[in-house]
Amino acid sequence: MEHSIINDMAICIVVAWLMAVGAQIFKQPLILAYLVAGFAVGPEGISLIGNQENIQTISKLGLILLLFMIGLEIDLKKVLSAGRLITFTGLTQIVGGCLLGVLVFKLFFPSGGGKLDALYLAVAGALSSTVIIVKILYDRRELDTLPGRLTLGILILQDIFAIIFLALQPNLSNPAIGRW
Repeated sequence: MEHSIINDMAICIVVAWLMAVGAQIFKQPLILAYLVAGFAVGPEGISLIGNQENIQTISKLGLILLLFMIGLEIDLKKVLSAGRLITFTGLTQIVGGCLLGVLVFKLFFPSGGGKLDALYLAVAGALSSTVIIVKILYDRRELDTLPGRLTLGILILQDIFAIIFLALQPNLSNPAIGRW
């Protein structure tokens, strides 16, 4: 069954709304409902949307709208007011998470193919999903509280770390510092 992008978007909106109503009834985060709705309408679910190009376009548009909505609610002056605490806590969490991750992946999964496999897995394990956490804080109206601002600052620090890490070491199969 062939659909245009407008029809596919309408299907996504209706299914996301239905899932959101269910999430509200069962007191679950809305982001969970949106993720389940996306999975449900796609080729792995009930295949209401099968066109790969439309799926990619709708998912990118949804992420852009979600980030825009979250960005409207963030007051950077308030986040930056806790700068030292965010920096100390964030760096401790990133370094501690990476060290613990390398230790765990080296001890329990020693059969890695490359010498940097454990490091990559540790970095991935040490980072959090900024979009999901911020959306949950937004839904609970905790984004403007002190813990919410601290969490947001740490998430931003994690994102900066991830960007720097990927810029310095972009390719696992060919370890080298990336080109600037």
